[in-house]
Amino acid sequence: MMMNPVLRRETKTTLRNWKMFAVITVYTAVVAIGAILYIYGSMFNSYDYSFDPQSMVGMYTVLCAMQMALMLLAAPALTAGAISAERERQTLDLLLMTKMSSFSIVIGKLMSSMSMLLLLMVATLPVFSIAFYFGGVSLLALFGMMLYIVLTACMAAAVSIFFSCIFKKTMVSMVVVYLLIGGVCCFGTLIASLMVNSLYWSMYQTEPNIVLQMVLLSPNPGVGFFSVIQEQMGNNFIDMIFGNDFNQYSGVTAFFIRHYWLVNVLFDVIVICIFVSLSVYFLNPVRKKK
Repeated sequence: MMMNPVLRRETKTTLRNWKMFAVITVYTAVVAIGAILYIYGSMFNSYDYSFDPQSMVGMYTVLCAMQMALMLLAAPALTAGAISAERERQTLDLLLMTKMSSFSIVIGKLMSSMSMLLLLMVATLPVFSIAFYFGGVSLLALFGMMLYIVLTACMAAAVSIFFSCIFKKTMVSMVVVYLLIGGVCCFGTLIASLMVNSLYWSMYQTEPNIVLQMVLLSPNPGVGFFSVIQEQMGNNFIDMIFGNDFNQYSGVTAFFIRHYWLVNVLFDVIVICIFVSLSVYFLNPVRKKK
């Protein structure tokens, strides 16, 4: 199978640049420092400054949360200039004149960004091995968590490529993506959910429909992340959001409440398909002539 030409070119040029290795070093150092601070924090919280191996389960949660946050920060930074940078270098027209379709160009840019993000994640696996040394976490759990983080990062990258096609400046597209992912998806959905709950309590003295809450929070990657953690670690974060009484729900509703991360996965897949299609449409050089 022939490798995508854009992916091949981007991979070669990126790995030949020392900046990528500097990013990997800084990224891994941040995760390692987080692990060290957690270990020392758990030691100082004990009355005799001893180390409790059971706390490594909590370190796994902290490291996964750091990985999730860093991926959401790194994905727009690596992808927001995918098309706008070509336009700034005045090489976009040359790229569009090749035999490659707009779809191949967009997919190549997306795959290139995801390959760099996967490289960053693989570089941090030795830090995660600390939690495995003390037990309490399975490889299957880590693999499932990494797949969820990769899909979320792919969603952010697809949105970034779309705005890179819309805006001529990389910085503008990057700022818009951060506002959309951080301001709207992460914090905006939580605020909207709280406002709806407050409105229903003030008007009807009851909680809003559970399906409405699930739809409002479906774009939030954090809620999906803690849903995965709840299945793996057994905490009650999702229970606090949707309520602890699951007996009143049955069938499909009860299933998606207990496995809410599937709702977020479905949202991510839909967003990826929509924004990749929009990127292909806006990148098509002859769309205005049709």
